Amino acid sequence: MRAGVYRGAGRMPVEEVPEPVAGPRDIILDVRACGVCGVDLHAFNAGDDTLLGQIMGHEFSGAALYVGREVDGIAVGDRLTGLPIQPCGRCRRCLGGAVHLCEVWATRSIAFGLPGAFAERLRIPDAVLGGNVHRLPDHAAFTDGAMVEPTAVAVHAVAQAQPPVGEPAVVLGLGPIGIQAGQVLLAAGAGPVIGVDLSPLRREAGARLGMITIDGAGGLDGIRAGLHAAIGEREVAVVIEASGDARLVPQAIELVRPRGTVVLVALYRRLSEFDAMAAVQREVTLRGSVNVTPPDFREAITLLDQRRVRMPPLITHRLPLAEVEQAFRLQADAASSVKVMVTQD
Repeated sequence: MRAGVYRGAGRMPVEEVPEPVAGPRDIILDVRACGVCGVDLHAFNAGDDTLLGQIMGHEFSGAALYVGREVDGIAVGDRLTGLPIQPCGRCRRCLGGAVHLCEVWATRSIAFGLPGAFAERLRIPDAVLGGNVHRLPDHAAFTDGAMVEPTAVAVHAVAQAQPPVGEPAVVLGLGPIGIQAGQVLLAAGAGPVIGVDLSPLRREAGARLGMITIDGAGGLDGIRAGLHAAIGEREVAVVIEASGDARLVPQAIELVRPRGTVVLVALYRRLSEFDAMAAVQREVTLRGSVNVTPPDFREAITLLDQRRVRMPPLITHRLPLAEVEQAFRLQADAASSVKVMVTQD
């Protein structure tokens, strides 16, 4: 079969690779859509030698081609998506209930150690319907299904924030995770939700999905002025930092109310400096958020099924597997893309 294989910085040629082989508890998926994630993008651009030969792609959907004899509830032809994380179930974190923080998940999961979904077919090991595999709602397209994983990341982040109903919230960074965090906040009853980004395209996408948007070029003063114009206040109950720009962490702390919550749900490649006394004197809660749990995934599926989150406004590009390198280059351009999908429909 064909797959995009990581061969170093900026290189992911489509090559012939062995077909996936499934055991009795596994399924094989005919991949129809896979999104380009920021995690993939960083490795693609940075040249991570540890990933040489890896097939990336962990935001996927497709149709079941093969179902192992010990797999219950799944039939050939079922339209599915799934969690990429395959926890070991034996480390201290797994045994303590934090399976999404498994000590070794990054070496044994789909697209992280195991082959990923920038390929024609994908093996999902130890498939459990409602656990690491989920049916798509009847109305959902395969590209919607490939957006469930980033939506579940947003669900997990919003759960860390515990947003008060009817109270305003800010999302810094309107990439796919930030926009989905905004939709999940609105679905949870927060509001209004104010999204901040430099990209007009991404602000437009956020506005189409119910957010008030502010150009981040004005810095902290500009955001405060925009907040005051929109809601008559300069602070909010919850700030979700989804940009990955470490310089915005102190802004997030300054924008939250006393006893408010800041959630960091991005990848940071540099250290952040902030006024710790500002956090202390206002009793700010600062939380990290990473990965997803099976309940997060189920909630994302429910929100999609109920049409309380929408996926199409985020998807700016669809490219075939043969153009997977170009898909990565497009995803890197925040001015011209929100979410890039590699599709095989």
